[in-house]
Amino acid sequence: MVRFVESDSTGLPLKRKQVAQACARCRRRKKRCFHNHDEHHAADSLNSATRDEGVTARNSTDRPSSPSPPEPEPLPERPERPSSQNQEGHASRFIGDLSPEAILMEATSLCSHRDVSVRGGLGIWQPRAADSTKPTNPFILTSPSRQAVQDMLKAYVWSHCIACCPPPSDYAILRRIYLEKLDPIFPILGSRLIATSLQDEIEGKVLQQIVSLAAAADPEASRHLRLNPEGPLLSRHDFCDSLSNSIQTIIDAGLITDRIFLVRILSALSLYMQPSSPDEADVPALLNSRAVHQMHTLGLQMASEDSHGSSKDSRTLFCCVWALDRINSAFYGRACLIHERDIGWNLDECITAQAPPFRLFLMLIGLLDKVIGLYRPGNRQEDEFIVELPIFEQMILDAGAARVSSSCLASLEIFYHSVAILSSQSPSENRSTALPAPATNSRRSLAADRITSIVGHEFLGQLSYLPIIPYGVSLSLSVSYRKMRHSNVPMFRSRGKQAFMANTSLLKSLDDTFWTAKAMVAMAEQVLQEMDKAVASITQETGLADTSKKAESTSRGDQEIASSGPGDSIADYTLQGSTDVSILEAIPDLDVFGHFDPTFNLGAVDAVLEGNLDFGPSSNWFEWQQLRG
Repeated sequence: MVRFVESDSTGLPLKRKQVAQACARCRRRKKRCFHNHDEHHAADSLNSATRDEGVTARNSTDRPSSPSPPEPEPLPERPERPSSQNQEGHASRFIGDLSPEAILMEATSLCSHRDVSVRGGLGIWQPRAADSTKPTNPFILTSPSRQAVQDMLKAYVWSHCIACCPPPSDYAILRRIYLEKLDPIFPILGSRLIATSLQDEIEGKVLQQIVSLAAAADPEASRHLRLNPEGPLLSRHDFCDSLSNSIQTIIDAGLITDRIFLVRILSALSLYMQPSSPDEADVPALLNSRAVHQMHTLGLQMASEDSHGSSKDSRTLFCCVWALDRINSAFYGRACLIHERDIGWNLDECITAQAPPFRLFLMLIGLLDKVIGLYRPGNRQEDEFIVELPIFEQMILDAGAARVSSSCLASLEIFYHSVAILSSQSPSENRSTALPAPATNSRRSLAADRITSIVGHEFLGQLSYLPIIPYGVSLSLSVSYRKMRHSNVPMFRSRGKQAFMANTSLLKSLDDTFWTAKAMVAMAEQVLQEMDKAVASITQETGLADTSKKAESTSRGDQEIASSGPGDSIADYTLQGSTDVSILEAIPDLDVFGHFDPTFNLGAVDAVLEGNLDFGPSSNWFEWQQLRG
């Protein structure tokens, strides 16, 4: 509202009595309003103070000026942050009916309003004042000692972490990679990334950092991994480690005050950051739990059309957090933190409202959610248990994603085949054999072969390099390991080893970016080395050395002919001194793994690689790496 105030001859406003009016909500409820009283009183005080200052200034000009004592120089201060005015920053806080605070808040606060979700209303919304000059910080600590530590952390952030960002020319390439390959599948950053500029300096820097961190996994980004315009190119590991540490430090310092933006950053960091040591193995899962905590605090899981500005953005953000919760459950063997019984939205309607690539991704997450149900402790079955999966091509058509780029669809197909590998739970007596349940044997084998083919041949270097890519290759590695480990037929053992080496090569090409790939490669290479030692020892003891050389020579010739395609790196990897297991066809009952060095922890390898197919022991990757060095 604009008010015209009279002014005197000097141009200063005249003080006059302002007529207070009730706010729109109180007028509808026919209640006495106190909301605008403070604003009118502040306006009157401001006008009075301005007029008094003007009179004082005029009087001072009539008197001769006298020298005044010099004022002390102010101490240097940290640059102040511009306040963020975007609508997301003023989101409401949700208070459930189980809390006594909800009853008192509804009775005493005129600005609160009841939840009107499809579940019948489960609480109230307490809005956050849009004109608040001190936004609520979820990480501000009131203890004096902790506040002192946080102040020191803030000083470090301003001097080191804020400046940790790629130069503009390199960031432009990284941003394009992110928008083309990653954002369509997982749009966690929302419209913030589309905006040309942000009013908040810190939010803008964090946004650039998280985009650069996500895009660094793409092969095209390897020439743009710099943090200084004149600095050298960094490895993916060093580049990503510096960015993820800077983002985490900014979050811990409490400099991100917009809770919804904090949910976005925590979720994106949970997906894209990579641990640098076994001690950090659970950090992605921890970041996901913090994002879910903030989401529940804001009540984003409840269907409210007017509490968070844009309902579309709220639903998209909720779908991202829900999908990430399922991904963390699969990757790290964690319990799901978001349950359908606690969701106010209609989940199917939320998925239908998304863009085609993200819609297809959410449909796959829905299949993963059903598969996770097979592995919950209370659902362990002694008999064969399987989840039926729709055809991926039909899912593409149902999602309206037929016009999506082939590389994007191929990335999602890898995720589909990963879910297919996990979609059956074999009986306990068959989990240590090469023969899974009859209904799923071909499903696992074909899904594993498709993953290896897509990553290593069809779309080599063209995929959207999300963490689902190394996860799918790791599952394919586990399927081939089980064949190589437990097959009784030499032909299948040899085939399993070739697939095992191919997947090891693919993971090795990703180990500079993805921590899980690095751990799996270290394990797989040691297994291959032990196999070569065991086969060499057996051939010498049984007199099969000449046959070994002949078979190895023939194998090398065949592989040289077959390695002229785009997957040359895989074929090259198999030529680096590995022994062909098929030379032992003369002794079909011989167990190569039984001739391993006794000091080699084969039981740990079995637990990790076969545990990939059983969800629970996934975290053993990191424990194994820590023990084996």
